[in-house]
Amino acid sequence: MQLQNSELQNFVSRIKLQEDDMPKYRTQIDNLKKKLGNKIKNDTRTGLKVTKYLLTGSWRKRTILRATGANPIDIDLVLYVEGDENLTKDLKKLHDFLVGYLEEIYPSKDISKDVDAEGKTKSIKIRFSGTGLELDIVPVISLSSPVDYVWQPQRGGSNGKKYTTSVTKQLEFAKQCKDRNPSFTGIVRSLKWWRNFKELHPTDDEAGLSSFAIELIVAYLDINKGVESNLERGIIRFFEFLSTPGFPIIKFAGALNTVPVFTTPVFIADPTNNENNAAKKLDEDIWEEILEEANEAFETLCIANSSYIDHLIPV
Repeated sequence: MQLQNSELQNFVSRIKLQEDDMPKYRTQIDNLKKKLGNKIKNDTRTGLKVTKYLLTGSWRKRTILRATGANPIDIDLVLYVEGDENLTKDLKKLHDFLVGYLEEIYPSKDISKDVDAEGKTKSIKIRFSGTGLELDIVPVISLSSPVDYVWQPQRGGSNGKKYTTSVTKQLEFAKQCKDRNPSFTGIVRSLKWWRNFKELHPTDDEAGLSSFAIELIVAYLDINKGVESNLERGIIRFFEFLSTPGFPIIKFAGALNTVPVFTTPVFIADPTNNENNAAKKLDEDIWEEILEEANEAFETLCIANSSYIDHLIPV
């Protein structure tokens, strides 16, 4: 028996960040925005400088889940940096500048660099005491062409390879998904909860099924298979899609470039640039685990539905 959205909405409401909890995070975020705005406005230094910022990720897209011990509230903060044409070739200089810049704004905060075995910076985070809020700092450098695109270091990596994307167009794409399907955020939230429950989420030490990849698969299905606004059917369709042999290359019309030759088990393109793989870090073992869990979820949901229907039919 198909469940109505009203019957599943209670679950979705329980797993998302609660309205009562949002003010304490908003206070810290608003304070950060004020400090950054003042710093950018009054910064008279020459050379390297931050020119603007954007809050992105699940907070901005409204797909954020409530915090748990293993999964704190995590927000992406994009900082646009300019002033040195060679920055794309010197990630250490870029990261060192940003750490110093943030320490000027928050001298008492825990601003940490995740460094690999070779001493290269993988990520920069700000951790707020009290709420446990974490800010992932994402540096980008604006490109003159294409318009509104940026160069961004590969997340979690430090090889300096040019990674071209558009932060603002990614946000526009997410908004189009929500406008097209009123249940988009509910479906994505539910699948992110399943991913976390099954411990398939990315960690500092291991790749996993990213929130971005989940969003893109749900969006791809809506675009290519028809909008599914029923929460239950949308969730089941996701699991069926993952568990069906022959997972396709996922790409998007209107994005730059074409999908390149790849060696990863799956390719899920960035909706702004088909050259970028949102599933680049997945290896065969992790992908197989994801597929097995998706197949189990699909079969379990199908059995649950048929058992409920059988229960209603008189013997």
